[in-house]
Amino acid sequence: MVAKKGPKQLHHFAHHNKGIACSHVAETNAHIWAKQVLEREKRLTIPPIVAEHGGHTEIVSPAKVYVFAHARLEKRLDTIVPDVVLFTEDGTQLIVEVRVTHACEEAKLTKLKNDGLSSIEIDLRRFRTSTDQTAVEEALLTSAPREWLMNAKQALFNTRLRDQLAAEAARKAKEAEDRAKRMAAAEADKARREHEAVARSADRLIRAVRENRRNLRRVPEQMEALLNEFYDVPWSQAPTVGFTVHPLAWQAEIVTAFLTYPNALDYQWADHISTGVALTKISHLLIPAFRDRISEQVRRKLRDELPGHYVPDEAVERFLDGLAGAGYLWPTRDGEFCVAQEYADRLSERERRRQASQRRCDDVKQRVAVVLARLPKVEQAEFDLENWFTTHLRSQNGEPRALCWLGDESFRNFERALKRVELLSEGGPVTEELLGLPLPGEVTRAQIRERDKLVRAASQRRSSLADAAQAELGEEADAWLSSASQDDEELTWIDQAGLDDLSYQRVRGALAAASAKRQAAIRARNEASSRRIALREAAGKIYDQDHLEVFLRASHPRLGKSPLDHCVDQRTLQECLALLPRIRRARLR
Repeated sequence: MVAKKGPKQLHHFAHHNKGIACSHVAETNAHIWAKQVLEREKRLTIPPIVAEHGGHTEIVSPAKVYVFAHARLEKRLDTIVPDVVLFTEDGTQLIVEVRVTHACEEAKLTKLKNDGLSSIEIDLRRFRTSTDQTAVEEALLTSAPREWLMNAKQALFNTRLRDQLAAEAARKAKEAEDRAKRMAAAEADKARREHEAVARSADRLIRAVRENRRNLRRVPEQMEALLNEFYDVPWSQAPTVGFTVHPLAWQAEIVTAFLTYPNALDYQWADHISTGVALTKISHLLIPAFRDRISEQVRRKLRDELPGHYVPDEAVERFLDGLAGAGYLWPTRDGEFCVAQEYADRLSERERRRQASQRRCDDVKQRVAVVLARLPKVEQAEFDLENWFTTHLRSQNGEPRALCWLGDESFRNFERALKRVELLSEGGPVTEELLGLPLPGEVTRAQIRERDKLVRAASQRRSSLADAAQAELGEEADAWLSSASQDDEELTWIDQAGLDDLSYQRVRGALAAASAKRQAAIRARNEASSRRIALREAAGKIYDQDHLEVFLRASHPRLGKSPLDHCVDQRTLQECLALLPRIRRARLR
């Protein structure tokens, strides 16, 4: 026995046979049945023949069934003993090796290849212990795996494939060369045509530029307001081509489209600004020939003809970059912008102030219109409200429109003056500041109203004083009203009351004093009467009627007058009672 370590099967032991197959070793049923069926059937499915070269493969002949003339089993062939040798009618032989326990040995393989003997190997290992002869036979003839161990014509097939591949490669190389020549010619023709097209396009654009130069130096009159509002915009004066207007005109169009209210708020979040979008906005300001895309070749041609000039998309791109640098725009991604947040906030605040100013303007115009509507037609016929709104008012140091836009203390002073004018037109007092409005006639009417008002007020004050005097002084009222005033002896009290409200109040004070004095006198007379009655009653108890009258009316040396004249109050009553005789006074008690 010899230990075997071959590359195709597990390590095992084999009989020592000096390169000659062991014919005396017992065969498996599968091996025996396989050889028997080939001897009997003389047909076999041959594996496909595949030519190979340089990694390329080609099936020369697919797997198919071959029928043979006769078969020879395990007959020595020189130094090897094949399992079966099949012969065709013309004597071509095919060696068939049946693999049940182990693959074909290396020595046999070498012999087959060296002698150029066509041979195949059929793998029946899975039928090694099978007892199903029919299955074994069918597997051998058709379905079992099989491969070429050696194909005598393989080299021929490979050479033929090599030659085919070489011929195909040569053909393709020739086609590639021809194609390259055609492409080179086509490219040359294309380049020539493109060069001619570029020249034509550039010439057409240059002619269009020259035809439109007459409009490029005129700056639109309406630009002044926009330039003042956007004084810090980097307005570009770089030379451009392709526009039908002055550079400031198309730049102003872009500013209006993207940076004015409310457009700017739309481009703050939702929409984006790009060179393409901007060109769409100003397409009506472009020379028609410049509205389409300009190729780089045409651009170079234009630069040669008009050095230092920018075509529309270049000029617009530079202007948008300038707006971003000035803080008006914010880059979002390559070539696109949105309105900067800080500028949007400033614009919103400016719009809020503008709307407030506009409301003040509208309010002032409406109020002045109401004042004018109250005037007679003849007085307002030649007055122009809009012209007045932009006329400088010396007293206010500004025109109404400017004062409304400022909205500061100067506007509030103007509004107070306007309020006084409104009061004048409503029948109120005269005001000196008429704000340039056609109100002289209204002033005259107000003066007349004021005079009539003063007369009515004087009459009302005189009448009121007369009624009050009558109520407080009674029959003395007329005498007091016609008496001379203490403030001015040339005026009576009633005349002084008619002067004004202050004089009226002073006269009412004097009337109150006169009334108080009269009331005091009345109270004094009443008290004197009551005291004299008490004195008469007391004296009547002492004296008879004749002596009573003598006592009351005769002058008494202690009093310097008669008791009746002296007795005016409680004190003087007591003094008069003290004059009565003592004894008699005691009776009185």
